[in-house]
Amino acid sequence: MTAQIQKWQTEHANYRKLLDLLQALTVPLVRGEDPDYDLMADIVYYMTQYPDRYHHPREDVAFRRLLPHDPEAETLIAALADEHRSIAESGAKLAADLGAAAAGTMMPRATLQADVLDYTNFLKDHMAIEEREIFPRLAASLGDEEWFLVDSAIHFAWDPIFGDTVQDRFKSIHRRIADQAGCGCKEPAEAACCLE
Repeated sequence: MTAQIQKWQTEHANYRKLLDLLQALTVPLVRGEDPDYDLMADIVYYMTQYPDRYHHPREDVAFRRLLPHDPEAETLIAALADEHRSIAESGAKLAADLGAAAAGTMMPRATLQADVLDYTNFLKDHMAIEEREIFPRLAASLGDEEWFLVDSAIHFAWDPIFGDTVQDRFKSIHRRIADQAGCGCKEPAEAACCLE
């Protein structure tokens, strides 16, 4: 497996942690309580600012580079590219809804919970298809030069949660995920943190 595919699989695992946390944060909605809207909004903000702007576009470039090697994948690649657009659109809508809820705008709790579950489940299913159907094809077909071109096509940005340095805005998310994982790390800078 190529280094880029391994990196994407690691990123997918990190995104699943965030999506699981986002789903868990909707539990108070069922009880008629207010969830931590700020934390939920930070998670969705991250998903719209990092995966939607850097991860998915890199995948799209790699998927297009796969086509000459694997023309049968054209329909699947087109569907995944459409899903990337849909994920970005639904993430932006969810971010706006969470921001409005945090500001006190009234909206049905069941609607907000359903929107979160739809978003998280769709994204998890999307990642599973990529890992099962496309990543093995990419690993078998693209050479070092093509991977270099994929990497060169989209400006690189450090991951603000799972990178070497956690941005201040995302430290609470990092701590919550670490607590859920039970790894015992308190600060992102700890070398033994399970999220590194």
